[in-house]
Amino acid sequence: MTTFIKLRTLFAAGAITLSSAMAVVLPSQAAEPLNMDELLTLVKKGQARDNSEFNSRLNRFNAAKSDQERLLSESKDERTRLENISADKEETFGENEVKIAAAQERLTNRLGSLKEMFGVLQQVAGDTKGVFEGSVVSSQVEGREAFLTNLIRLAGSSSELPSIENLEQLWFEMQREMTLSGDVAQYKSNVVLPTGETVSKDVVRVGGFNVVAEGNYLVWDVEAKKLVELDSQPGSRYNGPADDLEELSGENASGTELTAFWMDPSRGQLLKIMGQSAGLTERVQQGGVVGYIILALAIIGVILSMVRMVILQSEGERIKKQMNDDVANGDNALGRVMQTYQANKDADTETLELHLGEAISAEIPRLSRGINWIKIISVVAPLLGLLGTVTGMIATFQSIQLFGTGDPKLMAGGISQALITTVLGLVAAIPCVFLHTMTNNKSRGLIQILQERATGILARKAEEQHFSKAA
Repeated sequence: MTTFIKLRTLFAAGAITLSSAMAVVLPSQAAEPLNMDELLTLVKKGQARDNSEFNSRLNRFNAAKSDQERLLSESKDERTRLENISADKEETFGENEVKIAAAQERLTNRLGSLKEMFGVLQQVAGDTKGVFEGSVVSSQVEGREAFLTNLIRLAGSSSELPSIENLEQLWFEMQREMTLSGDVAQYKSNVVLPTGETVSKDVVRVGGFNVVAEGNYLVWDVEAKKLVELDSQPGSRYNGPADDLEELSGENASGTELTAFWMDPSRGQLLKIMGQSAGLTERVQQGGVVGYIILALAIIGVILSMVRMVILQSEGERIKKQMNDDVANGDNALGRVMQTYQANKDADTETLELHLGEAISAEIPRLSRGINWIKIISVVAPLLGLLGTVTGMIATFQSIQLFGTGDPKLMAGGISQALITTVLGLVAAIPCVFLHTMTNNKSRGLIQILQERATGILARKAEEQHFSKAA
């Protein structure tokens, strides 16, 4: 088996040698093919050259053997030296650990209750740092967090302890925060606008609650450590007092005058919620087409009611004036009824009654014109609101069918339309009901006056005829 392996190795070496020989010789003799004898000669030459190179390398290796033994000896000596140094270092490390443990125990015994105090100091400094990071006072007083961070590190360190100056500085910072939280101050600060641009503005800080600039509310961004202007302000009701506060702070820095101001005790959270809540215009827009129709009907009803009230009030004054005058005037309903009487006063009672009834019937449409439309609007507006509610709920159910109930925002639009149209319908119907009642009562009152006057005329006419017959 060993002989076979050697033969196979020798054959492989011969094949490699033959290949290299062919690679060298064949290009120069590419024109003439080799026979078997020439190929055997080439193999012998390649084997002889390989043996020569191997013997040359072996001789060089044997010549450098002494140097290799020297290098090996030097390496062993270096390893021994480093092992000795490592052993010495390990012994020194163990001794130092014992010394450190003893020193730590002595330090702990000497600290006594001070160690517990430093733990409390670290906790207080951490809590104070959290308060300072979220306080709007940090927009006026900068760099407090760096001192507290260093104090927390000192309080938790075993190699370096906080000094008396550090404790006094902590006391001062806490006292300054309390003092500034009760002041109204005006100063310059960097403000981040809703567009992302940072500008320097004159701001007014109200204690530790709110900051305003140019009539707009600002909030303190903890991460950016800058004042940020709210992109959605709460509204003119709240921004108006902010303008007054800035004017007062600019004119009277001593603060001798008082002004009303809306404060957010949540330090901006309520302002953000109020800014995100929909206003009147947005509420109306949520009602959609049905909401606009309801508002249009409400406006028409109110205008029609006001016009009719003005007309009836003017007509009532003229009728009241006519009641005190025996001369019939055609500019009012009662005067026109009296003119009908004067034109037919020679007729009998039955004929006169018919003429007066005809005259009153002609005046009733003028006095009650448009009042029924107000009633119709007061009835139709809630029905339109109900229509908007139904269409909004249909949109909501369609959203649920398509997207499920995972995201409430998808259903909010339909629900808003459903509720807003109902509200708008009631808002339009309630005043229209009152206005219809007022105009209808006014009209009926004037018609009643005409009927009473006509009845009085007929009564006097009947008395005159009775007396004439008796005479």
